[in-house]
Amino acid sequence: MAGAVVGALRVTLGIDTAAFEEGLGIAQKRLNAAGKKMQEVGESMASVGSNLSVAVTAPLLAAGAAAVQGAQAQAQAMAQVNAALESMGPVAGRTAEQLLAASDAMEMNSLFDGDEILSKVTANLLTFGNVAGEQFDRAQQAAVDLSTRMGTDLQSSALLVGKALNDPIKGMTALGKAGIQFSEDQKAAIKAMVETGNIAGAQNIILGELGKQYNGAAKAAADTDP
Repeated sequence: MAGAVVGALRVTLGIDTAAFEEGLGIAQKRLNAAGKKMQEVGESMASVGSNLSVAVTAPLLAAGAAAVQGAQAQAQAMAQVNAALESMGPVAGRTAEQLLAASDAMEMNSLFDGDEILSKVTANLLTFGNVAGEQFDRAQQAAVDLSTRMGTDLQSSALLVGKALNDPIKGMTALGKAGIQFSEDQKAAIKAMVETGNIAGAQNIILGELGKQYNGAAKAAADTDP
């Protein structure tokens, strides 16, 4: 009887031990799997955090770099304007602050940057001593409109307009070669005005013709720019 009980206990213990070990093995596998899963989740969260950090900081760094570059470009453009003002004196009748404000206004109504307008239009027009006041302002706009319509660079347009206004009689010929034609009456009026010293009157005829042919070109391009 006792032997039978002992035998039964051995069998039972053996079975229970095997079941226990099997259960322990399964639990260990599940624990290992859970640990691996947690590690993957942790790595994923770290990656998200890293990407989030880049997504937040990268635009800020780019914006900062753009601001620095913009400030440098404006400083360089204004240096050209100030150099022209210093060498030519106040012949244009405009201060550096007024010229900067004018370039900003033209930037808002064209496809050109204000700094580009300052360095390529304003600074070049300042070298023409006969272009001043209202005529200077209109000349800047004419150069921007001309470049937009003709697809030419700003500096070339500014020099073309500046030369035409500085010497209206010779300027008509240069403008004619560029496709800007004047009637015989306009040519006669310009010649008569120059001979009597009315340079501003002759300039107004030229600017009026430029305006008739190209006025609004820059603004139209800006308004349709996506």
